[in-house]
Amino acid sequence: MTKFVLRLSWTIVYSLLISGAGILFADCPEGVRSTTDAEQQAWLANVQAIKNAIPNPPEGWELQPVKTFPNAPTSVCKGSKPVAAVDATYVSVADRKQNDERSRQYDARIEALRKLSPEEQKEADTLYHQGSDLGYKSIAELKNKNQAEADRLRAEANKAYAASKAIQKAHLDKVFPQISAIEDEKRAAYVNPEVHVHLLVRDLAQDQKTVKTEPVQIEGVTKAYCTPDKTLSLSLGTSADGQPVWVQIQGDRKQSETVARLFGQSGTKAIVASR
Repeated sequence: MTKFVLRLSWTIVYSLLISGAGILFADCPEGVRSTTDAEQQAWLANVQAIKNAIPNPPEGWELQPVKTFPNAPTSVCKGSKPVAAVDATYVSVADRKQNDERSRQYDARIEALRKLSPEEQKEADTLYHQGSDLGYKSIAELKNKNQAEADRLRAEANKAYAASKAIQKAHLDKVFPQISAIEDEKRAAYVNPEVHVHLLVRDLAQDQKTVKTEPVQIEGVTKAYCTPDKTLSLSLGTSADGQPVWVQIQGDRKQSETVARLFGQSGTKAIVASR
């Protein structure tokens, strides 16, 4: 229920910001202004265009449904324009399956390490059963109103239980470094199967002047770079109304470049005015 409420809350906040209804909460030092009918129509047209520019997933990948809002922003900060944007997520089915399979293998290795040796298990079980038997005897003495004997038997039962647990703890302490090493190996082997893309009608070229970027070569794309936060940004040319169109891609570097090549090889050129 908590996750649902949080997800719903973020959806409402995002919807408000996109629609312009929540613009008063944004940082607008000079206040806000209403968008014109022409701006709203251009926004809707650009959203549809960049939504159509999202390439189909390659074999072995899935494309999660693209979410858009039907209404254009009704207000923006003074001095700015409404930004048309669309988000989508590509999922590598192969990597997801490999992650699951590797996870099962690592978990099996950890579970094997957690198990006591036959000798240790026998000793721990014997002590546990002794504690259980003493516990029942304590209850019987309590019913006989022999409080002192009941307390003595309960204390002996607790000692047996503690000794049983001590055997298990000693074993886990011994294998803890090995388990930690496997968990580190598991984390290192994990490949995030999701690649998030954010298409927007906005000039990101200015961002290159404020952060250190790494040029990236993507076939079919004339301008591409990677930022310090590992975001891969590609220029897709201009929209029908002459505004720059960019896509920001976030995910594992190898997977991100796979998705980036989709944009370079797809029919995006036919949707934006030029590259």
